[in-house]
Amino acid sequence: MISILRNEVERLRPAHDELAAAVEQFLAAGGKIEELESVVFKPRTPNPITYSTQMPPAPKPFVRRRVEPAPLPFAPLDVRSDKRAKQAELAKALAPTHTQSQASMALGMTSKTLKGLARDFGFTFKRSEHGGYNGPERQKQLVERNAKFAERIKEFKEQGVTQRQAYGRLGISRKTFERILEDHGIDYPKSTRGKRPCAA
Repeated sequence: MISILRNEVERLRPAHDELAAAVEQFLAAGGKIEELESVVFKPRTPNPITYSTQMPPAPKPFVRRRVEPAPLPFAPLDVRSDKRAKQAELAKALAPTHTQSQASMALGMTSKTLKGLARDFGFTFKRSEHGGYNGPERQKQLVERNAKFAERIKEFKEQGVTQRQAYGRLGISRKTFERILEDHGIDYPKSTRGKRPCAA
């Protein structure tokens, strides 16, 4: 360890001799070397720490801010009823000269909407010239069809066909089948006893 320090001193000796010569030259020329006092660092404390035995102040109570909701856009409550009333006025103007189907095509409304407007606002549409679904021509066709069905029902009864098989073969509903039995006075038991029913 000592040998290392000695080598370092020997290495720096030329610089030391050069510095010593410069100092002697400075003093010979009338220069003076002043020695100043050493400066001790003192940290600055803007808020010195003080110790007190009193209790810290109580924390402020938490108050929740009340946020006011944004106002809703203005919308009248009777917009829907006003729209329906305008539709009723248009439909009522066409009712004396138009059928419900014609008014539906002219106004672009469904038959269900027009039917509800007519019921709620007290007006009726022009009746169809051909009588519609329940017109006289339609009723005449139904009577003729039911008469043919009645003849076939009597044949099914003699063959021992059950009611369910009978109206299934005719392609009609049970209510229509029962109405034909009642209109033509046909006594058709629900199950024929003593006879084996035919396969449907």
